[in-house]
Amino acid sequence: MLKYITLFIFLILSSFTLCQKVRYDDYSLFKILPKNPSDFKVLEELQQNDLRYDFWTSPRAAVDFVSVMAGPKEKDELKNFLSSHGINYEIPVSNIQEAIDKESVKNYTGRSSSTMSWNSYYGLTDIYVWIDDLASLYPNIVSVIIGGETYEGRDIKGLRISHGSGRKGIFIESGIHAREWITVATTCYIINQLLTSNDTEIQQIARDYDWYIFPVTNPDGYLHTFTRDRMWRKNRRPINANAYGVDLNRNWNNNWLMHGASLNPSTQTYAGPGPFSEVESRTLSTYIEELGNRIELYLSFHSFSQLLLIPFGNTTEPLANYNDAVNIGRRAMGALSARYGTMYTTGNIAEAIYLATGGSVDWVKEVIKVPLVYCYEFRDKGQYGFNLPADQILPNSEETMDSIVELIFQARRFGYLV
Repeated sequence: MLKYITLFIFLILSSFTLCQKVRYDDYSLFKILPKNPSDFKVLEELQQNDLRYDFWTSPRAAVDFVSVMAGPKEKDELKNFLSSHGINYEIPVSNIQEAIDKESVKNYTGRSSSTMSWNSYYGLTDIYVWIDDLASLYPNIVSVIIGGETYEGRDIKGLRISHGSGRKGIFIESGIHAREWITVATTCYIINQLLTSNDTEIQQIARDYDWYIFPVTNPDGYLHTFTRDRMWRKNRRPINANAYGVDLNRNWNNNWLMHGASLNPSTQTYAGPGPFSEVESRTLSTYIEELGNRIELYLSFHSFSQLLLIPFGNTTEPLANYNDAVNIGRRAMGALSARYGTMYTTGNIAEAIYLATGGSVDWVKEVIKVPLVYCYEFRDKGQYGFNLPADQILPNSEETMDSIVELIFQARRFGYLV
């Protein structure tokens, strides 16, 4: 009898523990400022050898800062480590939990699409209900699309905006890294603009193309950031007794595991046991393959660092239509900067940020051969990182919309999307 009572108590305690939110009291965000190759080498070795630190951005020579989250027991060690190597740093956020507690999260009022606002973040259910409402409100323009499924059995739900058949397609993939909330919010804003804007240029691009838009391509992970762990990045498949999740943006079948990924399940960049091992990346890629040459422009949204990246992540060589893509992208980033002065750097993944493979944009470019493929890394430059305050949702969204309008205009000038 005692054995069964003990087991019952264990199960109750385990269930209670699983329901508790992970807290980040006294966790700090470090903005590290390496200034020479030896600094980067030291930081690379730290990232590889000490998993206690969560590197929000990776130390590569192309970047001007490295963001690292350190726990209360480790942050003094990190300070001493950086000081001993003469590496400068700032601590823009001294308590991550305080930043999380200040985040503005709202509930969407179903059957009233106009109540979706751009000064708060929304959870998965709210976004999915909103998508359904848009399809009901605009039945001749909007249709719900399912781009795949998740480990926990959820749909990867998006919508198609189309004003008629025979149009070239623009695809937006967002939220593949769960904690990057600003990407989801900005994608929802873009959807709203394409349907309701009074701006004639936005109205034109909404009419001229078929839009396939998925605000959340990692639904299990995104839900987990609201219910359990705000800083969660990967999907939610259990790997072993001590680890959950695969980095879905290292799991695509293009130069898988070559650079910027890990076979250690405890790391943030765990690429999985093999390419397309995860149902999310596998089913979404199948959906994209079915669209095939209908897609002329593919946009992937991430945060943060203020970058516009083009394939590829395994080499700095100017492959494919690199020159066209960079020229178009730089002009679009000029438009992005006009409204608020936000400056982006444009280049291929390997040259502008770091070597990284197994991502969606490289696969889409090489396998589907989409003519123009871009990956945005949204605001900011390490001041807030993944906890971008809600009062920056609208500015980030507006300048991104500006850039997309210009991106399409410039693409047409260069002979694309026509």
